[in-house]
Amino acid sequence: MNRRWTLAVLLAASLGSCTRGDLVATVQSRDAGQVGSSTDAGGPPDDWEAYCAGRGPPVVVGGADIDSQVCSGRLAERTFRHALCTCEGLALGASFETDAFRGTAGTYQPGGAGGDVGMNGALSANDAVSVGGALSIGGAGGARLGQTFHVGGALHCGGPLTGSPVSATVVGDARVLGDVALPTFSVGGVLSVPAGHLLGPVDAAEVRREPVDPVIPCACDAASQVDVSGLIARHVLDNDNAAIGLDATAMEDIEGERALELPCGRFHLTRITGTGRATLTIRARTALFVEDIIDLGGGLSVDVQAPGALDLFLGGSVAVAGPLTLGSTATPSRVRVYVAGSNVLALSAGSTLAGNLYAPRAALSLSGGAEVFGSVFVRSVEASGPLRLHYDADIRDAGAECTDD
Repeated sequence: MNRRWTLAVLLAASLGSCTRGDLVATVQSRDAGQVGSSTDAGGPPDDWEAYCAGRGPPVVVGGADIDSQVCSGRLAERTFRHALCTCEGLALGASFETDAFRGTAGTYQPGGAGGDVGMNGALSANDAVSVGGALSIGGAGGARLGQTFHVGGALHCGGPLTGSPVSATVVGDARVLGDVALPTFSVGGVLSVPAGHLLGPVDAAEVRREPVDPVIPCACDAASQVDVSGLIARHVLDNDNAAIGLDATAMEDIEGERALELPCGRFHLTRITGTGRATLTIRARTALFVEDIIDLGGGLSVDVQAPGALDLFLGGSVAVAGPLTLGSTATPSRVRVYVAGSNVLALSAGSTLAGNLYAPRAALSLSGGAEVFGSVFVRSVEASGPLRLHYDADIRDAGAECTDD
């Protein structure tokens, strides 16, 4: 069954290197037609060496004024602070779990501390909820809990806690702007509830009757959103295609299989379309701006391996009928996805999401049980089965190699 996405995507990290001799884009096709290899046609721009060595912004965020330029690594640090952030509420029909790891420290191991969750709306859970880090619930409806509830960090809830969970535990402090109407509630730190609100049976290090401020954990207002469309428009004109002889139409009308391997640099494609399957391979520090749609009948694979890192922006709707494989589960911090569109993003069974997805105007639809490596920032999530998110905390250091010059 076809799964239609609308994406405008940023996939990024801040390592990788290349030299002038490496500046070659290779397009291989098993179509009926032929697309050859393209080589350096005119020499790289003056800042190419700095870009490939990890100095200076891999993606220019803002206008032409140098004072408005921001390194995409720092943008990622600010944007992907949570394993999951939703601009609306979160309704869960099956179990939900987050944890954290660092890809640079070794293979993912279940149960690592961390993996914060935020939502600007209310939480409704019918099954078990286990958050490895902090949980912030902005909605005045608060949280209606199901079977079990565990928060490994602090809880800040903008409304009441209700439901009949078998157990409800917060390891850190808990601030609740409403009634606490649970059969049992254990808080390792301080529990704060405003005077006049119901307080059921609790076990806390300390209980304080004091004001609790509302919380808005996810920056979803228009003024705070990343201008993804603006970034694409800028780099349609400002890119390195000519330096490597890359034709912007190289991934149109795909039949059979077509692969594109890019060197370090910033590149532009018009669209990725056809009845076949496309593979993007990245082994260096690369940004790719796809101006229009992705519409593929055979699937899409985005292969990013160390020392490679990719910033990928997609400006139009995306329809991928076959499996979508995005990034590596070993190092999801190398992949950042920024989405301009508002259509439903549907991830079908057999797909892999291993990166950091930013789509504050779009709903993410996950069929069956879903396992995500990285982080998700969307308008809402629809999951028909258990949902597990493994946050790569390396994303919080994505700007380490950015400079201020």
